[in-house]
Amino acid sequence: MMKYTLSATLAAVLSAAAPAQANTLVVDGTLFRQAGGTTFDVWNIAIQTAGSFSVNLAAYEASQSNVATAGYATADLNGDGELTWLDPDTHWYLDDGSAGLSAANHLARCDDIANNCATVSNSTISLTSRSQEQGAADGSIHFRRDPAFDIALAAGAYRFVIADYRLTDAEAAAGINSGDSFSAPGGYANPILDYADYRITFSSDTLNFARNGNSITVSQVPLPGAVWLFGSVVTGWSLRARRKASTV
Repeated sequence: MMKYTLSATLAAVLSAAAPAQANTLVVDGTLFRQAGGTTFDVWNIAIQTAGSFSVNLAAYEASQSNVATAGYATADLNGDGELTWLDPDTHWYLDDGSAGLSAANHLARCDDIANNCATVSNSTISLTSRSQEQGAADGSIHFRRDPAFDIALAAGAYRFVIADYRLTDAEAAAGINSGDSFSAPGGYANPILDYADYRITFSSDTLNFARNGNSITVSQVPLPGAVWLFGSVVTGWSLRARRKASTV
């Protein structure tokens, strides 16, 4: 009878302790066209403990009406009633505390799905492109242009760069994607080419994401309180059993 009671209690505690879903952070951004080119965004990523997570970027909001043959879908990311076209080019840099981005600190690049997204694997970073289809549950808009990848990082400070295709190391260091402009697909009258929106989704089963401005802290998911409660209960049962055995 006691064995049944213990098992039932264990099941109840573990059920309460189990997370409902993977931790996810969604951030929106906008790049702008300037006289010298287009801007790019830098997200400061602080990895408190080594771990892995997934990154999915949606940005190319629409194209030709013939979706089936063009390989495009249509989505208004931020609900502003406008469609923009960012062909995203993403980069990871090691943050050594300096103000700018240097080629020496460049770790990886991921442009399109399975294209210009070389697998990287070393003691600091591991990055692998994911497969992706338009309109899929992962938020894809374009079947190829919007990058999605799995990444593992050692503890440390990093910079995640979102730019229009293509940002070079020299342009990153200079702070402008020089000579670049957003390009709309054919079939749109008066397309919006002054700016372009994007959305990044970070997700993990084992990590927490906390945003403060353009900084994101990535930390280990703490054990739920119910786990510590269960540990206390087990310890109490163990001590009670030992005392009973000693008395006998």
